[in-house]
Amino acid sequence: MRIQSLEQIIEQRFESFLEPRLEHWFRRYLESPSGEAIISTILADVMVSWMRPGSGEGHNYLETIVLDLVSRLKDNPGFRERLLATMSRKSAD
Repeated sequence: MRIQSLEQIIEQRFESFLEPRLEHWFRRYLESPSGEAIISTILADVMVSWMRPGSGEGHNYLETIVLDLVSRLKDNPGFRERLLATMSRKSAD
């Protein structure tokens, strides 16, 4: 029979307490406006980085995807307002 050290017992209890809560806290954060903003930023960075090396003057996958998304969401007034606000902002480049 193996005897566990006090440190191992505390560690196991802490893990059993923390693990289910961490997933709940993480999901709740990702569903919040801050979490959604982080996900959007990360996805936009990944897509731009993914498309940049081969992009030329013609259409590329990223542009095609963006144009397709815009055409699908064009009848959504809230999306249209946010799109126009984004496009009218001066770029940081």
